[in-house]
Amino acid sequence: MAVLLMAAALLGVGLVVFWMEPLSVLSVIERFTPNIIYRVRTHRPVVALSFDDGPHPTFTLEVLEILRRHDAKATFFLIGERALRHPEVVSQIKAAGHEVGNHYFRNGPTLGHSDADFVDYLEQTEKAIGMFKGPRLFRPPGGLAWPKQLRHARAHGYKCVLGCAYPHDPMHPPVRYITWLIEKNLVPGAIVILHDGISDPTRSIQALPHILAVGRKRGLRFVSLVREAAEHVEAS
Repeated sequence: MAVLLMAAALLGVGLVVFWMEPLSVLSVIERFTPNIIYRVRTHRPVVALSFDDGPHPTFTLEVLEILRRHDAKATFFLIGERALRHPEVVSQIKAAGHEVGNHYFRNGPTLGHSDADFVDYLEQTEKAIGMFKGPRLFRPPGGLAWPKQLRHARAHGYKCVLGCAYPHDPMHPPVRYITWLIEKNLVPGAIVILHDGISDPTRSIQALPHILAVGRKRGLRFVSLVREAAEHVEAS
């Protein structure tokens, strides 16, 4: 009985952390995963905004228009095979002053891939999205990769980045939850994760103007993680 109660308690704590993402536990997570970046190490009033799973020929363009209206910059973690299908969208992301990151070649887990396949897909994505110089960021699809795979990514010059304000938008939560979670974690150095390439990101797109407005009221600037913040990023 005691074991069951302890298991239930641990499950409850896990669910609270999963859905509420309290910043108070971030240092613990960083201690156990020191080679993954969850936030920007800076005292400047900046927030690193990021979008995953694109490019998408409709939704990515909607996001770009909202960012333009709010004078905000972001990093788009792109999937290689989708970038090959929509190179014009990749060009528009870059032309608008945003940056791109490597989100692997396929939108699926890396865990079953050999070391050779992992490196090959990483390099194919580099070519597809045009990552040839400067700081390079990798975000594994689903946020999961084997430690050895992350070592391969670092050996290829990548910093491995997740975030600390992620409203689980692929699960299609209410707009109210998306805005609440990001707003409460919207502090200098936060890395926000949203999606523009999932099947239906309309709730995230609806929440985005409010998130940008709240950040501006707090005196925060939304920046590209690569260009304006990467020099300040360190694993704890």
